[in-house]
Amino acid sequence: MKKVSESTFWQTTFVFTFIVNLAILIWSISRWSELHVIMWRSIWLFPLLFYVGTLAGCVILFIWIQRGNAGRLLAFLERFPPEAPANLAGTLYRLAAGLVFTGLLVLIPTLKFTFHAGEVVKKATQDPILTTILFYWGAWWLVLAAAGALKTAIKTSWAGGFAGALVVLGMAYEIFIRFQLVTTYPFSLGWSEASRFYYGSLYFAQSIYGLSVPLSTLHPSRYLLQALPFLFPGLGLTASRLWQYLLWIGLTVISAAALTRRALGAETAPQMLKRAWVKALFAGWLFLFLLRVGVYYHLEVMVFVPLLFVQRKQPWRSLIAVLFASAWAGISRVNWFPVPAMLAIALYLLEEPLSAAKSLWNYLATPLLWGILGLITALAAQAAYIPLSGNALNAQQFASSFTSPELWYRLWPNDSYPLGIIPAVLVVCGMLILTMALVTIARRKSLHPLRWAGLWGMLLVLFAGGLVVSVKIGGGGDLHNMDAFAVMLAVITYYFIGDAVRAEGEFIPAPENRPAALSWPVAATGLLIPLVLLIPQLSSPEIFHQAANQQAFVQLKGLTEQASQKGPVLFINERHLLTFHQINVPLVPEYEAVTLMEMAMSNNQVYLQKFYSDLKNHRFAAIVTGKQNIGIKEEGAFADENNVWNLRISPYILCYYEPLPIQTAPEIITYIEADQSRIEFYQPRATPGVCP
Repeated sequence: MKKVSESTFWQTTFVFTFIVNLAILIWSISRWSELHVIMWRSIWLFPLLFYVGTLAGCVILFIWIQRGNAGRLLAFLERFPPEAPANLAGTLYRLAAGLVFTGLLVLIPTLKFTFHAGEVVKKATQDPILTTILFYWGAWWLVLAAAGALKTAIKTSWAGGFAGALVVLGMAYEIFIRFQLVTTYPFSLGWSEASRFYYGSLYFAQSIYGLSVPLSTLHPSRYLLQALPFLFPGLGLTASRLWQYLLWIGLTVISAAALTRRALGAETAPQMLKRAWVKALFAGWLFLFLLRVGVYYHLEVMVFVPLLFVQRKQPWRSLIAVLFASAWAGISRVNWFPVPAMLAIALYLLEEPLSAAKSLWNYLATPLLWGILGLITALAAQAAYIPLSGNALNAQQFASSFTSPELWYRLWPNDSYPLGIIPAVLVVCGMLILTMALVTIARRKSLHPLRWAGLWGMLLVLFAGGLVVSVKIGGGGDLHNMDAFAVMLAVITYYFIGDAVRAEGEFIPAPENRPAALSWPVAATGLLIPLVLLIPQLSSPEIFHQAANQQAFVQLKGLTEQASQKGPVLFINERHLLTFHQINVPLVPEYEAVTLMEMAMSNNQVYLQKFYSDLKNHRFAAIVTGKQNIGIKEEGAFADENNVWNLRISPYILCYYEPLPIQTAPEIITYIEADQSRIEFYQPRATPGVCP
């Protein structure tokens, strides 16, 4: 990557500003039309004139720079804000600029919270949509102001300030958004949030529950990491939430730093990339990229282990790293079984020219060995885990993903994911995909066709595999099933950006003759994407009604402990209340919500028939779960998953159990309500109700 010229930076910025104002103008006109605004009588005439004027100004300035007549303007812009002198006053000036940047970082979410931008506001005095439009328009100008402040604070160019501002803002907002899940709220935040802590506790089931319980058949490595807080008895739900937050942040940081250090730390790297703060920006963007894709923290182990330990000059260490990461894959997710070996092979293809090998077989021997042994190790690890986890009689549950149906419509915009998988991949990964395509064209002769075929072949296989997994029922609501493709794409592209790819001997151009792998317009677009996705997700920290939530908890605790005197109480949901000894009743290990839903989606009749039999025989004195219904949705977010539950689970619960009335006057209420929860307490019916 070469230094960004003033003309390129400002032309790109004017294009972005034009696009932002055009989008705002179209959105505003649409809303004004809906409200029947008479523009020449309205205060909205002034924003309209400003939008149009900005559009015209961007066009004029772009053309002026393109014609080469804007030298004095560019020189003025590059010196604005004025640089700080090299004395005490200059230091204070830069410190003030840093404080301004920090203030702008805080101001953007503060404005969003204050004016409820993007929210449905009841009894609003101003139109909420127009308020949202103005917020996003203002946010763009605040981002540019933040770039100028950071430029001054760290004494860099506008391009450096712009890149730095986008990465720092993005990281701050990403960390803030994720930290909001660290709360003292006693119930599950969402349908299955607290279920994950229950599954982590199973590694210590004997000491926590007083009995041996089979470990999870889903994502064992995730729950192994989540088990660590249970080494310290007495830590509660909030501590487990904090630990999960630290796993998200910490393991993602390790992967981002490992790839940046390896790909951008080569001696052949462009001079600009040898600066520590530039490397930090690339690592920061990669941190955002991995989290926006949704690479789960337990999968990061399979990313940073090959990056840190696979080295072409240390074959035994490399093999051990591949085998360890592959074994971890075997207790993670089936579509990741080949990924550790594939990442190691990608590093080999990037760092080893075929021309240096004695023969084709000699060149291919190492990657073939890694691939075969890695896959065998993953399969062996899963095979070993099944009996060791206590699931020898439940082996079919490990294959649930193979029998669940595909929902191909989720590849495109839909109610469950408005962007759709394919458009979202192009948006989030677009910068890397375009860079990889351009590099392949520009440097096609520098690598042997076999190396290109290996790199692109693995990308295409992981892309296709990710699409298939994404359309499985239960998925497709975000990009996390495209994670393996995204990681491989990032590894390969970063190597080209850092000039860490070893070309064939006869095609090694001098550094000054190498075409830049990453152009500024492409880089700037990639830098913007995470922030564009994050700002709409900003929301003020939720204020929980502690007294009401505590009352709901006490009510549930009393009902549960009273019912347990008659027999076992099944917690389908909210099982973490037993994990953290907030409710003291014996654990019923079967039929937790996450596993029950997985078995329903895969139509595991062995599992389901046992569940139906236990319900029919009134095995449980009571059942704690969410509100049950049998309605079938034709549309809406995750309608298919809702329908599976309402066809294969709810009717059988309602057939043999009925919700206990919590309140009878002035109306009958059958649920216990907290801020984010509606919990129903089911008791056996004297006679079966309406049954399937």
